[in-house]
Amino acid sequence: MTGGGVVAVAVPVVLVLLWLVDAGFAGFRAATGRNARIDKRVYHLVAAGRGLAVGAAGLGVVAVPALVALAGAADVGARYDGLVGAGVRMLQVLLPFAGLLAAALPAYWLLPMRESAFVVLVGLGPFTLVRPVVVVAAAGWAAAGSGDWLVWAVAVAAAVGVLVVEPVVHRRWYRVPVRGLRA
Repeated sequence: MTGGGVVAVAVPVVLVLLWLVDAGFAGFRAATGRNARIDKRVYHLVAAGRGLAVGAAGLGVVAVPALVALAGAADVGARYDGLVGAGVRMLQVLLPFAGLLAAALPAYWLLPMRESAFVVLVGLGPFTLVRPVVVVAAAGWAAAGSGDWLVWAVAVAAAVGVLVVEPVVHRRWYRVPVRGLRA
């Protein structure tokens, strides 16, 4: 690691945390609208856990080959710095978007029902729709600043890995609406 020590550690940590938080919410989104019960706290927690598990598996699928390729590089430090630089560029796109979502979520949870429905209508709903565009833009911005195939491969694989969590969870566990009392 020749880049700044704090940045070299913080960038992958922040990206992993964003990935896992997004995966939990992807599991939640995959399950919404599939259960007519009034109290769905356990149902939503299970769904978020399933999203987190699928996201963690996807993260491993991306990280392990990248680490193997990094370990086999002639100049590990330069290659790692390239990956960290791509991560910084990716965060330049993702953090403002995540900040907007982080600001909207407390309003959704804390406001009365009508106001929280308005927050979904003007904020969380459109954010969900543009999320794939933001993820692809982040991967593109990360890859655009590098000529290294490993950076391109990790950026594309990360974008695909993040975007497949919700469809996988939906198809695996929530294709059919919940009937009866199971979670």
